[in-house]
Amino acid sequence: MLVNNMYLGERSEEETSYNGLPGTLAVLAATVGLVFWCRADAFHEYWQQTRHQDSGLGALNAQSWWASGAKLSHTLEGMLTVPAEWQSETRDRMITAVNVLMLGKDEALAGEKSQPEPVAMATAAQLKLHSDAIHAPKSARSSKVAASGETAKKLSAPEVIAASGVASTPATETSASQPAVTESNEVRHFVKLGSDGRLVLNENDRVLLVGDSMMQGVAPHLAKALQKAHVKAIDASKQSTGLTYPTYFDWPEKIRELIPKEKISVLVVMMGANDTWDMVLAGKYERFGSERWRSIYAQRVASILQFAHSQHVRVIWLGAPNMGKEKVNNGVRLLNQLYASAMTDGISRFVSTREALSDNADVYQRYITKEDGTSVVVRSEDGIHFTRDGHKILTQLVLKQLVLPTPQPQS
Repeated sequence: MLVNNMYLGERSEEETSYNGLPGTLAVLAATVGLVFWCRADAFHEYWQQTRHQDSGLGALNAQSWWASGAKLSHTLEGMLTVPAEWQSETRDRMITAVNVLMLGKDEALAGEKSQPEPVAMATAAQLKLHSDAIHAPKSARSSKVAASGETAKKLSAPEVIAASGVASTPATETSASQPAVTESNEVRHFVKLGSDGRLVLNENDRVLLVGDSMMQGVAPHLAKALQKAHVKAIDASKQSTGLTYPTYFDWPEKIRELIPKEKISVLVVMMGANDTWDMVLAGKYERFGSERWRSIYAQRVASILQFAHSQHVRVIWLGAPNMGKEKVNNGVRLLNQLYASAMTDGISRFVSTREALSDNADVYQRYITKEDGTSVVVRSEDGIHFTRDGHKILTQLVLKQLVLPTPQPQS
């Protein structure tokens, strides 16, 4: 005899599903709330980057209970990053060991100890684009070299010098060249310049890396290269930042905090991708590129340089490369001119990146031509950021501005 399950006190599938729905929704809501609590800072950054206005979380971020979510998330990320870094270091050690067995110690380690090639001094009339020395044959770059004259007409004098990859002849350093005395009575000096104009570092020097997500990609490679030479690098880069929205993140203030705290000798800056927007001044929008906009932005650049120089810190300011998005590309051209114009005293320098990341200095390219004639992808699909090869090229561009100490062999 067939008996309906409902008469035996059992629930139908429909009733069970319906009664379990509130519990499922509660679990989902709790999960979403937990994720948002842990990653609210990422949401805030994304909102700032895409909407260019406050997300409304500023008041909550000031509360310790709310900010603890982001701290917990970052702690967990750090715990997961350590094994990855250990694996990378182990891999590098294994590769070095194999090379020593196959090639011998002297030859295998020669590449790691070699210094970047000196950058020859040149006048504006003798410009030769810096990226030729990095990865491309003259034949592949002939159009760029031929266009250098036209490029020179478009750029201000400081940018023309920087675009060549050579260091400008240092001007007479006035009061800024006098050694600074810190609060701890420590006497500070500018790092010396070599005969070829490069910055001569020693193992006591410290390099501060600041900027937006473009620098975030380059910084690990650059820090690793400096570490091999026993020069400490502090990576303070932060995505979605720049100089246009100091209410979100104030780079001049952050730099004023870090330089004396970390006893910095050289500051390397790369930003601009998040700065091609209108400013909000006293609750009103100031159009990007207007005279007032340029004046305020230039003041913010100058404030970084002035404080760095007052602390006897030299600055290497990397220009923004060509961008795959037309609006951003047009904007960074203006920013590069402002960066270059600010560095005319010979103490610090502007270094153009456009030539190194393109076969034509005025054109955005995802692929560039290598010395063997093959192509390599240097830019990501978003038209702004870089691939691993692009990061390495920019790392070498910075290293060519430096003379690194030769590590002493351990006894």
